[in-house]
Amino acid sequence: ENDHGLSEEGRLQAEELRVKLREAKAHGVEGIKESEEGEAAWLSKLLSPDVVYSSPFTRALQTACIALQDILPKSHLVVMREAREHKRLGGADSTGVAVGEEIRERVREELYGLYQEDAEKSAQVLKELEQITMDTSSVTEEWWGNVLGETFEEIDENLEALMHRLRCTRGSLAGGGAVAVLVGHSYIIRTIFDAYLMKGAATQYRSLRSKLIPCCGVIAARITWDEHGPKILEAMPLLNTTLERPDPTEQGGHRA
Repeated sequence: ENDHGLSEEGRLQAEELRVKLREAKAHGVEGIKESEEGEAAWLSKLLSPDVVYSSPFTRALQTACIALQDILPKSHLVVMREAREHKRLGGADSTGVAVGEEIRERVREELYGLYQEDAEKSAQVLKELEQITMDTSSVTEEWWGNVLGETFEEIDENLEALMHRLRCTRGSLAGGGAVAVLVGHSYIIRTIFDAYLMKGAATQYRSLRSKLIPCCGVIAARITWDEHGPKILEAMPLLNTTLERPDPTEQGGHRA
């Protein structure tokens, strides 16, 4: 199906993530166990981001609207063209069907369908959606890849554009940098870490270069830029996100 919405399992995962975020927000960093203190600084930023970006695909936007409702800055969600999933040959799930304001209406229709058997919950979810302002200015024209799929060169160009957009995001960090939350897809997230995670990253996180993170998993990353381009200096799974173990000979360089 072209640009399908969330499955029942996906809905439950998004709802579970919202519960985790609510609990973290309620307990604050004071509620972090001593063994988890490394997460405290990451969590404090996650709970108060400067901007939340999402892929324009319906399933990603549904996830953002369900899971991140309580942390959206000023209830604002920015649809990012560059955060879309890679387009594979014949890949219906990576082919879009809506542009511009049509995207919001499609999200609404899919959310209604997702909760149609629970009238009370459906009304609540749709009411929350109405409170969200959705910036679709970067997806007013066809934003998905060619039907024949994307070349590695096209994927790299899109990745560079994504990283440039993150670099240009201004916010609350020292020097004007921003805390950005990106709701994306497994393959593009893996591609980002494969391309930019520093070779000296902690061994247990090297699998980010070649393994897919779980659905609704949360990975924090610190990105910096120099004359050679972006680098991910640190990465850490949050909210009990479990990563696969890296291969013994893990060197990166994986291509989806």
